[in-house]
Amino acid sequence: MKINANFKLFAATNFDATKYVASPAYGVNRFMLDRIGSEKARATSIVQYQPNSKFPEHTHMGGEEFLVLEGTFKDQFGEFPAGTYVRNPINSKHAPWVDDDGCTIMVKLLQMADTETTTQPLHVHFDNDHKDTNDTEFGKILQMYHNDQTGERVEMCWLNENATFPSNDDAQNGGEELFVVHGSLCLDNEVYDKWGWIRFPPNNDDNNNADTPTKRSLLRAGNMGAKVYRKTGHLSEKALAMEKIQITED
Repeated sequence: MKINANFKLFAATNFDATKYVASPAYGVNRFMLDRIGSEKARATSIVQYQPNSKFPEHTHMGGEEFLVLEGTFKDQFGEFPAGTYVRNPINSKHAPWVDDDGCTIMVKLLQMADTETTTQPLHVHFDNDHKDTNDTEFGKILQMYHNDQTGERVEMCWLNENATFPSNDDAQNGGEELFVVHGSLCLDNEVYDKWGWIRFPPNNDDNNNADTPTKRSLLRAGNMGAKVYRKTGHLSEKALAMEKIQITED
């Protein structure tokens, strides 16, 4: 299976709850944003755990990162409410479950490079860490993760109302992925609301996206501002080649 699998192309979508697809685990559904592979897949998805559902113990051979969007996600490492960013390292294991409140996450699988020096999960409570944010021309940024070897950087960004959301060198050289946690982003005539997703490729001669820099320069927050997960630097040829697990399924 391939969904938005060409990382040299612009891709974007708004969330649609009617397009959830059932996973092998009862009560766990997926809205696919990008994907290469069937069940063993390099994937970015919105995953809904219905109340009192669970997923069997499994190993993340290529690592896992996720944002808790609603409810509380639970595993043997703890309880993670909405507003938490989690990175479970390569070869980590867990058996997650949820209680009566259910849970929804945005999750990325098989996208980590084997460069980590720790085997411990990373937990960032971004809604409680405003004291560590940096002020910018458009709002505030909290850095949640950075990998010097691959160039990957993960941030939570709070955008002021109608603020232009500029690109940066990491995004231009290594691509950029944006996920709207709250509020909205506006691009040309399109509006990406809560849980909307946008991916910009790196700017280079191989990508044949001559209009991408111009399009990217038009990105701004909506009338109510936006809270946005931003990942940059991870779509360069170097970063993609360093991912621990390489999936090439047609």
